[in-house]
This record gives sequence, structure tokens and C-alpha cells, in this order.
Amino acid sequence: MAIGKLLTWLSIASAALAAPALFGENQVEGSNGPVGTSFGIPGPLGEEREFDYVIIGGGTAGLTVAARLSEDPNVAVAVVEAGGFYELTDGNHSQIPAFYSKNFNQTPVADTIQPLIDWGYITEPQTGLANRRFHYSQGKTLSGSSGRNSNIFTRGTVGYFNRWAELVGDETWSWENVLPYFKKSVAFTPPNEEKIGANVSIPYDESAYDPSGGPLHVTYSNYYQPMNPGLTQGFEALNFTAQEGFVSGKMDGYGYLAVSIDPETQIKDSSETAFMTQALNNTKFRVFKNTIAKKIMFEGTTATGVQVETAGLSYMLMAKREVIVSAGVTRSPQMLMVSGIGPRDILAQQNIPVIVDRNVGQNWQDHCAFEFQYAMNVPGNAALEGNDQYLQQATQDFLTDRTGPLTNWGGDILGFEKLPAPYRDALNQSALDDLATYPADHPEIEWLTASHGPKEATSSYVTFTPAVLAVISKGTMGLTSADPADNPTINPNTFSSPTEQALGVQIFKRLQEFVNATGLTTGPELKVGIPAGASDAEILEGIKKTALP
Repeated sequence: MAIGKLLTWLSIASAALAAPALFGENQVEGSNGPVGTSFGIPGPLGEEREFDYVIIGGGTAGLTVAARLSEDPNVAVAVVEAGGFYELTDGNHSQIPAFYSKNFNQTPVADTIQPLIDWGYITEPQTGLANRRFHYSQGKTLSGSSGRNSNIFTRGTVGYFNRWAELVGDETWSWENVLPYFKKSVAFTPPNEEKIGANVSIPYDESAYDPSGGPLHVTYSNYYQPMNPGLTQGFEALNFTAQEGFVSGKMDGYGYLAVSIDPETQIKDSSETAFMTQALNNTKFRVFKNTIAKKIMFEGTTATGVQVETAGLSYMLMAKREVIVSAGVTRSPQMLMVSGIGPRDILAQQNIPVIVDRNVGQNWQDHCAFEFQYAMNVPGNAALEGNDQYLQQATQDFLTDRTGPLTNWGGDILGFEKLPAPYRDALNQSALDDLATYPADHPEIEWLTASHGPKEATSSYVTFTPAVLAVISKGTMGLTSADPADNPTINPNTFSSPTEQALGVQIFKRLQEFVNATGLTTGPELKVGIPAGASDAEILEGIKKTALP
């Protein structure tokens, strides 16, 4: 059976599961009502133009905030989202866990970017990455990137949130105070041992969840990756501590990953399928999809509404209480700047009147990762790309029993650590001082492993993807015009710090120890190609040419 037919088959099955919630009837104030009531009509045909809150961005945070505000039936909330339903615009690539990576090609070529769900950002040449440019994915769809990513579910460390509270002078953001809200948002389901396998034990910390939490589903894939025993062997050989996952404020060691998928259907859960669906119960909740926020309107320095545009039709949405900007790491600062809040010099270049002169769009920080690929001696997800027989069996398993590799994004086990001795001994004092600026419990390295391989792979591969989490480099973004429909300039300045580069070289050396300890690989590394015995300079050069932001 051709892969295209299998994808169509899966799309039909997935749509059948999603359609009742999205387009049928919904419980509104105790009675059934059409879901269409909750979607705004643009221009003069629309009735509601004044709300308590107008939220720019229907992504991961935007729809979550909207749902919480809408729990008060007397509160009117409008969400402005440039995209639509990813279930309709992206087939099952954004629903089936194993297909998530299909839309994350980072090559800056237009025909590799899915325009219906992605903004198509292209970075400036990155000096720390051999002057290469990258496609910087960000979801242009209801749910934002929560509808597009691998749906790995983790939380930060205790020290991370306590540092945040300290920096902003508000104890609300401390770990102790945010944890109840984290628990409130999640409906946790333990692993299904009957489907995963009775001989498989997945440790988890049930105290990190609340039995009454929700609406976001968090659970485990019904497929146990065959590489897991090898990874466990590797982590234990390197003296990693076993953890009960990474949702309890600790990120030191290795553990099994929880994921945000529906425990029954094994289809990915997102802010749209979870929080927005909940918010549809409020008759005063409105989503203006496929609508671009053009400008925040002000009276003095008070935001009063948002100028929006749908299919060329411009109109206003007024806010009686607040305008909430939740458009993502790139779109939020862009929206502030085109509205007059930002660095005076950048706004002046686009003839934008300055309302507030602030350092918006500066101090961008993001980590980079290194992908090392090997042939593997156990089955894995890579064969889904080019082995029709393997994909056909996986499709059958998914449709009949919600099991098999399609329920799994490609990995189950994750590791975190600070760089240990003897590798740490190679860092100079300046690098050690930089690393010491992070909280004591903040990991410097993430060890992500997936059973992914080259496109059109017909056999098994494993990709080790260590990432630098102690980011020192800082980048910027700017404007190309005063119109938010035009993408901004993006320069993350990735991997440009000498500290990150020194850490990267030592990560590569540590990786060799880990790979050998897993016993999973057959043959040489296939993607980066750094030869055995390479000098530190040669290792750094190889990393720069192949690392990804």
C-alpha cells in the first residue's frame, strides 16, 4: 500500500474522532448548541465587537489563558489567531505522534515549509553555526506549536522558577506557587501496561498531578521503543540517577517521558483540543481564526483594543479590561513594536510613532542541538519513512488497537546533567563563571535520543541529540516593515558564545562514551562525520557545520 494512501486512511480515521468536538454540538450553559456560535464573524456582519479581554494569539498560552478567563460565564473573551484548525490544514502530521517531525525541516527553502500552519521564519546567517540560515518553526494555527511539536511533557526545576520570582520581584512565580496551577491544568493517566507490555515498568511521580486536573491529557505512549533497554544501560553506565520523569522540579538524571496525548485515542492533545474545547462552553467566548492582529490601539499608554484583518477586511475588537499579547516568542515582540512599544531607533526606521521606548525584541536566547546518527540493531521509527510494509503494519496497529510506533513520537527516555569530570576540567574559568550564573539545579546538557534516521529510510537508525541548555549567547529581532503580516528579521546569534562552544566540544566527547555504553549502534556515525582522534578545533568545526538551533 502506498504511503499516501495510508496517510489518507489515517486522516479519515483521525477526522472522525475529532469532528464531533470541533464541528458538532457542544454543551453551552446546560443545553446543546452549535459550535459555530463560538467563532467570530469578521467585519460589519459580526455582532460582538467589545469584549472584556482581547487575546492576540490562539497558541499554547493564548488558548490556555482564554479558557481560564472564560470559566467566569460573565466574562467575554476574544482570541485573535492568524491560523485555523491544524486538523484541516495539516492532515494527520499534527495529530499522529510519529509524524510530528514532518513539518520541522530547518532548511530555509520555501517548498519545505508548510505555509498553512507555519509562519515561515528564516534566520539571518548564524556566525556560530558556520554562517548558515535556518527555518525557524513557529505554529501559525490554533494551538500554536503545541499542535505541532513532539508533545514531550516536562516542567522546569525548582531553582529555575525561584530565580524567575527573584528576578521579577514576585513570589507568585516561585516553584511552590506555580506548582498548584501546573497540577490544575493536567488530567494525568498512568501508562497502559496492558498495551505497553506487562514486563515494562515506567516510573512516574503521581504526586506531581492532581486527580481533578485538566483539561490537558498527559500520559504515555502505548508503544515501548525497542531501544529503551540500551539507553537505560547507557545512562546507568555513565552514572545518571534514575528519576520518576521530569515534572517534579528535578532535572538531574534520566527518566521516561510523559507526553500530552489522549490516553484512549493516542492522538496528540494541544491547547486547541484541550483548553479551547473547554472554553466553547461559554457563550461569551469568541475565536477569530484566520485573522491577523495588525495593531494594538492605545489611549495614551492604555491599550483599548486591537485592529485586526480577516481576508483583507479590517475592523476593530475593543477591550474593556485588557489586551493580552500571547503571540509567541517572535510574534509578541513584533506586535508590540509595530504598535509603538519598542526601541526608538528600530521603530523610527519604519516610521512608527513611539508610545513607550523599551528594549523589546532584544536579548533573544535559545539553545542549539547536535544530531549524531547511527544505524541501529533494533527496530525504530525511522523505517516509517521508507518501508511501506513496516508503515502498513504500524497503521493497522494504530487503527485497530491504538498501539504500535505511530503512537510514539520516536523516543521514551530523556536525560539531563551538568557536565561532569573529567570533561568539566577542560573548561576555563571564564566558562565556569558563565555556567555558575544559572541556578544550581539547572542542567547544562539535555540528552535526547530518538529512533529517527534519514528520509526514506527502510531500516533502523538512532539519532542522539544532545543540546546545550546553558545558553550565554544573546540575539535580536527587528522589523522589515510596520505591517505585522511581514515577517521580522531574526538573529538568535545561536552558539556564538565561547562558553557554549567549549561545552559543545566536551559534549561530543561525552557522547562517544554514552553511545558505546548503549550497545545500540552498528557502524560509524553517519551525519556529522567527525573522525576519531579529532582535535578540539576540528570537533568544534564539525559541530558548527551541522548543529541546529
